[in-house]
Amino acid sequence: MKLLLYFFYLPLLRFLGLLVCWLPAYQERLNFEKRNLSDPLSQKMNDADLCFEFSSEGEYQQVASIIDDALGLGKKVELVFFSPSVEKTMMKLGAKHATQIRYLRYPLLSFYLLSFSSWISAKHLILVRYDLFLDFLVWAMEPGHKLSMVWVSFKKERIRHKKISWMKKKFLKQSDKIFYASEKDQEQGIKLGLSGDSYDFRMEQIRRRILTRHEKLRHDFFLYSELLQRLEKFPRGKRLIFANVWPSDLFLLKNIPKDFITVVLPHNLTPEILEVFRSELKNGVELGESSVSLPEGNIYFLNIKGILCELYSDFGKAYVGGGFETSIHSLLEPLVAGSEHISSGPLHHRSTEFDLAQKMGHVTVVNTPQDFFLWLQLEGSRGSLSETLRPFLNRYDGCRKEIISC
Repeated sequence: MKLLLYFFYLPLLRFLGLLVCWLPAYQERLNFEKRNLSDPLSQKMNDADLCFEFSSEGEYQQVASIIDDALGLGKKVELVFFSPSVEKTMMKLGAKHATQIRYLRYPLLSFYLLSFSSWISAKHLILVRYDLFLDFLVWAMEPGHKLSMVWVSFKKERIRHKKISWMKKKFLKQSDKIFYASEKDQEQGIKLGLSGDSYDFRMEQIRRRILTRHEKLRHDFFLYSELLQRLEKFPRGKRLIFANVWPSDLFLLKNIPKDFITVVLPHNLTPEILEVFRSELKNGVELGESSVSLPEGNIYFLNIKGILCELYSDFGKAYVGGGFETSIHSLLEPLVAGSEHISSGPLHHRSTEFDLAQKMGHVTVVNTPQDFFLWLQLEGSRGSLSETLRPFLNRYDGCRKEIISC
């Protein structure tokens, strides 16, 4: 396997890179990776306890609570990430724990400058879902090395009726510990002769964010207190958060009842997308980071990043966007935050969170404005934390310990 890595796999990556080295995307990626050489917190640690690898922000959030707990126990942690989208988060976390953290931008193109296997010093690698690169597998096969896999899912294979790849099976069979994304995935693992538990660690991270949400909202959303006063004039069941939405979701708001108050948060805040929202929501009030007053209105359109998770708790009804694009966004945030009724568009095939929400009876699929209107009329309350969700959260400590002490 080592021969395959060093004499075929890595040279092949380099050769393929040379074929496209003139592309701006290639140079951008290479420059991203080269920052490892000058960044003090990207230098080898030598005595790390744990190494976590994740692709981007979403995967990091899956293990963020475990990382925080490991740091709290005084452990030294290495963080390997693939996407530039999570780089700022890593740099901020590293600066806060400079004596305990080192991070590496995964060297896809620049392995000749710094490779993963020459950088990692921990003996335990925790992979989060996606990046099944051969060098991780070769490392895990070394005597004394341990591999854990978190948020493992076979949903894509189930939906597309595809066989599980040889590489994925190899990783799973090499793993010392597996946590599946859902019970359905765990059942599939059992059929493959694999052990492991099903647990979504992001529930705990969301719970922690909700506990400190007022502090974050006061810091990042100047008008939050005024908006909350406005929301509290409406019954909880008449407060709608239209969250992580795309222009393709907006047709559902055409006939929103006048006795509702609605807060809209686009998934993407590019100038082009914002212009579409401004055009479609002519009766809406736009609020940005520089807004200093809250006009009267029943539809508010927020042009502010990073506060959606903290806002869900104020709304009885939450519509999650993306279901008219490629797949819905996170349902776990409104589920943990306590929104009584959650809905989404029809494209949920890639979401393991949908399976959990559906099992708990807290999600409705809407295809038309009529479906959406009927969903808005649903009544009932489940409080700040559903009794059906509490057992999942209570399992966190035990599951976390299995990884940290593995």
